[in-house]
Amino acid sequence: MDPGTILAGALAVCAFGAFLPWVNTEAAVVGAALLLPRGVLPLLVLGAAGIQVLAKGTLYCLARWAPRGLPRRARVQLERFSGLATRRRSLALTVLSSSTVGVPPLYLVTLACGTVAVPPGTFLAAAFLGTVVRYAVISVATVLLRAGA
Repeated sequence: MDPGTILAGALAVCAFGAFLPWVNTEAAVVGAALLLPRGVLPLLVLGAAGIQVLAKGTLYCLARWAPRGLPRRARVQLERFSGLATRRRSLALTVLSSSTVGVPPLYLVTLACGTVAVPPGTFLAAAFLGTVVRYAVISVATVLLRAGA
């Protein structure tokens, strides 16, 4: 299969996964890392993180400027999480943790950051850094496991 097609497919899954939290973007990155040549992995990691953060930025904007447009269930969870978020010493560390290890879920953190008006640059930088680290670790682990198999 063509590396460009594999890369495009993985990036598409990452874009959808940013909006649909049940879509497993890590599985797409692992699958692509298994199929792509090693030289393309940095492009996979940076592209997947970039598209994921761009999509999360859209969610952030929706939560910041149109919270009433969110589904009721999302608003209820968001209000509960926003209370926790405002008590945190550093929301940037929360975003970094969430985007790196997934705890708390980045989807909810994104919505909470939008509602409590975390500076967009802070949110996007922390989310990008954490997502790059997560996808890089996953990709390298995949390549190392493939090499050892």
